[in-house]
Parts: sequence; C-alpha cells; structure tokens
Amino acid sequence: MSTVAETELEKAVTANAPAAAPVNAPGATPEGASGADVAGEGELELELTQMEADADRLQKEGVISNDDANMKRAEVARTRRLFRDLPASERIAIIRRRREIGRELMERQLSGAAVVPAQVRLNHTRLKPLFEQWWPYLNRMSVNMQRFGDTTFGADDKNTVNTFFEKQIASIEQYVDEVTRVTDGYRQQKEAELRSNGEFVFEPTIPMPALDLQVEVYSRFSMRVLTAIMKFDRAMDHFDFMVWNGIRDQSDVDDETVRFLKKVNPLGVRGYMTHLRLMTTVRGL
Repeated sequence: MSTVAETELEKAVTANAPAAAPVNAPGATPEGASGADVAGEGELELELTQMEADADRLQKEGVISNDDANMKRAEVARTRRLFRDLPASERIAIIRRRREIGRELMERQLSGAAVVPAQVRLNHTRLKPLFEQWWPYLNRMSVNMQRFGDTTFGADDKNTVNTFFEKQIASIEQYVDEVTRVTDGYRQQKEAELRSNGEFVFEPTIPMPALDLQVEVYSRFSMRVLTAIMKFDRAMDHFDFMVWNGIRDQSDVDDETVRFLKKVNPLGVRGYMTHLRLMTTVRGL
C-alpha cells in the first residue's frame, strides 16, 4: 500500500504537471528551472528529514510504538528513493505542481467557512516561494483540523498535534518580534549617525512587490502565520536600507533570511503533512 507522501508524489509524476541531499550533478540546473524550483528539491529533502526526526521524537515520547516508528522511517526511505530516481525535469515538475496546488487552494472558496480577508504584500522574492509552499496548506489544514481533527487523530493525538503547532508559531512570533525590534532600532541609530556626519542617505523602496494579492484566512492560527511572514518582510525593508548605505553586507542579510526560513520550514512541513492526513478523512466522508 502506498503512503500518503508516495501517493502525492506518484500523482504528480503521472500528471506530468509543470514539495539536503544533492540530487543533481554539482552546479547543474535543469533547463527551464528557476532558483525557487531548484531550492524546492532541498525543501523536499528537508521534509523527509523532518518526518524521520518526528518519528524519532514521537517514539521517545511514547506517542507511537517502535513498530510504527520503524514503518514511518521505511516510508520516508521509499519516498526518498522514488523522488531521487526521477529525471531532474520530473522532480522540478513535482515541486512546481505543489506550489500550483497551493495557489489553487487560495483561489477556491470553502463552503460553510467563516473567513477574514487579508491583503498579502510581500516585497521580497525570497519570501514568495515560502508563502506559496506552505501557507495555503496551513490555512486549509487549520480549518479542517477544527472540523475533522477528532475523527482523523482522536482527541488525545489531536491535542498533541495542536500543541506542536502552537509551540512552533509562538516561537516564530517571538523570533520575528525580536528581529523587528533590533533591526528597527539599529537602522534608526545608524541613520542618525549618517545624517549627523553629513553623509548622503539612500532610502530604497520596492515599487513592484514579489507578491500582492487578497486571501481568505480561515483561522486565527493561519492569520498568525501570515502576520509573521509579512512582519519579517517589513524587517527585510530595513535590511535593504542597511545594504544600500553600507551598514551591513548582503551576505549577512542572506544569513538572517535563511535563519527565518529554517524557523518556518518545520511548521510548514508538519502543516502540509497534516493537511494530507486530514484530506484523507474528508475524502472518505
């Protein structure tokens, strides 16, 4: 029997539609692949690694048995082999397809759901793939967890899953608040020093954002995730200012951005896999 992850992978391959170990030759980029597509290969590997780590943690905490943990590790190994055996063009197609499905989820309205509209503007290209990769699934997962969480997981396991999500988003919010506070204060200090020294101060803006659209938000949880992403995007505006005025090097800014991506990815991985699990219940009703 195929696992959920394998089933999604097989569907994407069958559809041939245009989810960190190296899977291409060093320096090789498939023709027509964007930087986000190539990065997506690493994201899929990150997912699989996270699934292995989750199996270990749940086994240690007594949530799942040794046999269940071994089965999950075997599923990860099979999925990894399946993905790596594909031609590079098909791997890229799978990654693109998952992002396309995420965009389709945002465009569809969910019947019977109470929503709050939100305007999403992301200035920075680095955050657009992150948003498309994870947020639509986290948004849909959050409302389906309210509707079908007990049926899918049982009351105890549902609480365990919800506790994980709460800890993750709280940690991300704390991190983004701290980055925003420090970055804003540092920029103001350095800008005042430049002006007091009579130096010219560049004030860069982004007239064309990487992403600008309205979405329907299904829960407080997904609104918190969205708010954290947009707040970090605003902090990146301060990074732009610092780079333009020689206050910080671009490589330092890239390190800050990667740190944020690594904070969000575990939440996204679990949210995506939980979405798939819940949809199995929804389709069975």
